[in-house]
Amino acid sequence: MTMGKKISAKISRPTLCKVVQRTRLFALLDEKLAKPVAWVSAPAGSGKSTLVASYLDARELPCIWYKCDEGDADLATFFYYMGLAAKKAAPRYKKPLPLLTPEYLAGIPTFTRRYFEILYSRVMPHCSPSLSRMGMGAVIVLDNYQDVPAESPFHEMAATGFDSIPEGVHVMVISRSGPPSACSRLRANDKIGLLRYSDIRFTLAESMELVQRRIPALDNEHANMLHEKSQGWAAGIILMLERAGLGGTGIEGAADLACDRIFDYFAGEIFDRMEQVVRDFLLKTAFLSVLSVPLADRLTGSGSAGRILSTLNRRHYFTERLSGSEQAYQYHPLFREFLLNRAETACAPDEVAAVQRKAALLLEQDGRMEEAARLYGDAGDRDGLGRMVTGHARELLGQGRSKTVEEWLAAIPGGPADDEPWLLYWSGMCAIPVDMPRGRASLEKAFASFRAMGDTTGIYLSWAGIVDTYAFGLDEWQPLDGCITLFEELRSIWPDFPSQETDLIASSRMLIALTLRKTDQPQWVQEWLQRVSALLQENPSFDIQMDTMFCMSVYYLWKGEYDKNALLLERAGAEIRQRKPSPFAVIRLKLMKGIHYWITAQYDAALSTLAEGLEISTESGVLVFDSLLWGFRAAAEMASGNRELASDLLKQQMSTLLGMEKTLDSYFYHVNAAWFAILTGVPSRAVEHLDIVAAKAERMGTPYYRALWHIGVAQTEFMLGHLKEAKKHIQNALRMSQTMKSQVLEWYALLISAWFQLRHGKQTEGLLSLHRSLSLGRRHGYVHLEFYQPDVMRFLFAVALEEGIEPDYVKGVIRKLGLAPPQPPDCAASACCLEEWPYPIKIYTLGRFEIVKDDEPLHFTGKEQRKPLELLKALIARGGRDVPEERLNDDLWPDADGDQAHKSFETTLSRLRKLLGDETSITCRARQVAINPRCCWVDTLALNHVFEKIGQAPPEQSVLLREKAFGLYNGNFLPADTALSFVIASRETLRNRLLRIILAAGRHCEQAGEWEQAADYYAKGIETDNLAEEVYRCLMVCQRNLGNNAAVAKTFNRCRSLLQSELGIEPSPETTAVYTAMVHQQ
Repeated sequence: MTMGKKISAKISRPTLCKVVQRTRLFALLDEKLAKPVAWVSAPAGSGKSTLVASYLDARELPCIWYKCDEGDADLATFFYYMGLAAKKAAPRYKKPLPLLTPEYLAGIPTFTRRYFEILYSRVMPHCSPSLSRMGMGAVIVLDNYQDVPAESPFHEMAATGFDSIPEGVHVMVISRSGPPSACSRLRANDKIGLLRYSDIRFTLAESMELVQRRIPALDNEHANMLHEKSQGWAAGIILMLERAGLGGTGIEGAADLACDRIFDYFAGEIFDRMEQVVRDFLLKTAFLSVLSVPLADRLTGSGSAGRILSTLNRRHYFTERLSGSEQAYQYHPLFREFLLNRAETACAPDEVAAVQRKAALLLEQDGRMEEAARLYGDAGDRDGLGRMVTGHARELLGQGRSKTVEEWLAAIPGGPADDEPWLLYWSGMCAIPVDMPRGRASLEKAFASFRAMGDTTGIYLSWAGIVDTYAFGLDEWQPLDGCITLFEELRSIWPDFPSQETDLIASSRMLIALTLRKTDQPQWVQEWLQRVSALLQENPSFDIQMDTMFCMSVYYLWKGEYDKNALLLERAGAEIRQRKPSPFAVIRLKLMKGIHYWITAQYDAALSTLAEGLEISTESGVLVFDSLLWGFRAAAEMASGNRELASDLLKQQMSTLLGMEKTLDSYFYHVNAAWFAILTGVPSRAVEHLDIVAAKAERMGTPYYRALWHIGVAQTEFMLGHLKEAKKHIQNALRMSQTMKSQVLEWYALLISAWFQLRHGKQTEGLLSLHRSLSLGRRHGYVHLEFYQPDVMRFLFAVALEEGIEPDYVKGVIRKLGLAPPQPPDCAASACCLEEWPYPIKIYTLGRFEIVKDDEPLHFTGKEQRKPLELLKALIARGGRDVPEERLNDDLWPDADGDQAHKSFETTLSRLRKLLGDETSITCRARQVAINPRCCWVDTLALNHVFEKIGQAPPEQSVLLREKAFGLYNGNFLPADTALSFVIASRETLRNRLLRIILAAGRHCEQAGEWEQAADYYAKGIETDNLAEEVYRCLMVCQRNLGNNAAVAKTFNRCRSLLQSELGIEPSPETTAVYTAMVHQQ
């Protein structure tokens, strides 16, 4: 009998022959199936299974028939076989139902709900429209429910599945007992329809029909006698009929049989009357739940199994022939129970054990693993059970059935011994998902034994398993130092791996161990990365590929090699798309992609990818990554400025820690909480969280996390005014990053160092740090890490742009981060209104009128654009900030009444925003209009800001600000607009303000005896206004003091010529007097 046949028996409905059609009960079942679950409970032999099978046939209902047994106590076994049943019922679905693999164990209720949702959706389409209209549909039958152990979680699982049954699907449970306590809520909510023994027992009419089918000649009187004696118990009626036929006794004698004397009947009337060879055959084959003729022949050695079984079936000796192409039979449960009892009492224990061992071996060869293992366990056969474990554990663990393997291991007398390393190995691998320390202890024992034997496959696999208990336990990584040392020792003894698969498994674990603990020895880590990368090209199994690429991705992220990480994740995604991967594999990849998107400022992609991971987690019950998924969603929202959403996500992240906290999960939560406190300006609260981060980082013992902690503490200490402490922490971070050769950490530490130095006036050191940081950032495309503060980056990038440090890279990062330009007072005076900042919109009004959008000039044609542009010019002329709408209306629609002017304004404002391509470019709140400084730069407004700063700045900054003003003033304000009164007034105001600054600067230089510098200022003033006589006079004074008399004459003549040609007047007496005095002094 093949494995497929065994499976078929577990998920096949019984074959019916000469069945009484119990229409009375069919109607009752119709009524019970108005509820999601129909529960049929009655003693053995009551005809429960026959009733349900005949009902399904009569109603032509599609069904899945599942026979429960003690093996279903392992939930993974149930889900595995039910998946096969679903495949049999709905073969068009190519993707199998999920397996309960270890990653689901933290969320079994969620997995169960999702599993049954899929199962129900697959069986529902089999319902015909006519059945649906009748309120009937597909049926899932759970037969022999009572065989599942009472303490098993199976019952909670089943109740969860029952609770989500949709319309069009029904569940029928066949059991010797009523619903367990796990179903109490379902019963209270009236979701279970009960069919009890009082309903099922045969009526007189049904008993008489059953008798007539078996012995047509029997008269009604005797049939009535049988009914009275059996009390409607189906098995009792059949047994009494058989007794009458076998023993030659009359019906009266047969009717003396009572329900509690079944075994006596089987012994005296059937078993003891058989030939010895048949009795031996029955006692041996009773150990098989399902018998194929070849299997029975091999077990008994009789060669007559086909004849014996066929005869037993034909004579109705409680032997049922199963449907299918192969000759297979099974004994009636009561008869088999009798035979097993007789074997135990009639045979010596060693004889029974010998039969059990032989039967188990045959079952093992036939692929019936669970049944074989149970018999090996009953026989106390260590070798057999050990062979089962070592031969099938990998397959079963792949199906999530670790509990089944553990049950086999537990059945080994005395448990696995120290000299049975493969049993210890599989014991450890089974325990890892549920009890990491116990799993590690078993693996360590296995390793010691493998090493003593020189079994290199076992040595390296058990070593890799031990690494997994630390690396993926997400709790403590310092012990990995010992694993690394041990691995080096092993390699010196056994330098060659026994297989390429073992090589990749062990090498990838060495890579993750080195990444977590030895990043201060980067060359060593790099060597193993190269080895793993080369092995990965050989296309190993999917699971090994995914594990390996996860290890590599961690390395690339910590090293800051984002381009390589992107290529790796792209390959991982391609591998997953070609397969039907487990939710664990998909969620893990979503997490790694989400982290990559976040760290490269692709926030929308990060948020959607992480949300997809959480959705799959919720649907599947794989919750192991939930804390990190929520955490990096919070990080993405914090980095993109959505603090309110980030706060909600932080609460979700914190909730995942309750009851199942792991050090890494806790570390990331407190990092995020500290970061949030920094962003919201509460550094003292950040310190509290960072104290916990320090403890967690110390426990994990990973240099990367410790360096990141130093960077977070440095920022909080600086915010609290503790400059000395801040510098100490940032220097530690910088030292660690350089030792690790983590260029991303070095970039970040240098960036924060530059912030400290520039804020405390150490311009030279600060610019050097900034240059080193941004040079690293440009080469690798770095954007940010945890503890990123937009205000800090804004300040540093403004300085960098002003100083011309890596401008293209800086502008790219600003655009990625969506950083608004610096605004006072959070920036240096000269950095505010910085033209070099990559504003989406730039408007030039000095010397020309031009609008530049995303570095491309806009072109305007047509009269319909004239009014919106006039509104823009008026807004700029009036200062661009908080300009009353009424004032703009007076400028543009002086003859319109208030309501009409307001309507015109609203229409024109809307057109202007569309013209600029940004609805946020012009704001209007409480009828106060402004140009949005976060997205628009205007040269005139920038110049006005500089004018305001010059008067407040110390002398050393005034020089820079004056140069800034001269650079901005490229000509008169809107020179082409000669007819707009508001433009003319603003033009004069700007020009006069600049002239005042020039005159003040020139006089300051004169007082210092800096005549050449003063002359340069005055020359700039004449360029600004060539009719300003005061400037000419000042310039002549400078030229005279420089001894350049010819220049004095030239300047006066130019002044006189321009005044005559432009205004038709002569120079003022004051100007003429200054010139005359200078001529006389020559």
